[in-house]
Amino acid sequence: MKYTSAKDVMTSDVKTVGADWPLDRVAEFLIEHDISGAPVVDGDTLVGVISLTDLARHDSVSGNRTSSDRPAAYYRNELEHLYAEEEVDQLRVREGDETTARDVMTDEIYDVNAHTSVQQIAQVMHRGRIHRVFVTTDGEIRGVISALDMLKVVAEA
Repeated sequence: MKYTSAKDVMTSDVKTVGADWPLDRVAEFLIEHDISGAPVVDGDTLVGVISLTDLARHDSVSGNRTSSDRPAAYYRNELEHLYAEEEVDQLRVREGDETTARDVMTDEIYDVNAHTSVQQIAQVMHRGRIHRVFVTTDGEIRGVISALDMLKVVAEA
């Protein structure tokens, strides 16, 4: 098998979000980099993870929506399999919202080391019902493994 451990599967160019970033900046960042989620850092410390789903969940709970806005096409593609079309039509990140990444991120972090087997990674992702794990060394992010990365392992097996 070509992929045996985290170091064989991970993406080492990890895009991070600042814990103090406002949600509109987070949304623009995720869309700009064509990613559905990113680790949240406070300085050099990994403090959580934020995803498009977290942004959508926050907005749908906050109740402050404008009728003229619709979520970006990227949101639609990522979220339409999770929500009914009517719900997706109502999801948006409001400009001027003072809510930060820290306020809506998931603070439960799943991390592995570079030598963790792909089987163990798959088990962690499946049991935790998560879409990404971080590869860390002494608390520093070295890489990220997404569900799509794991699908590549299966497809090429």
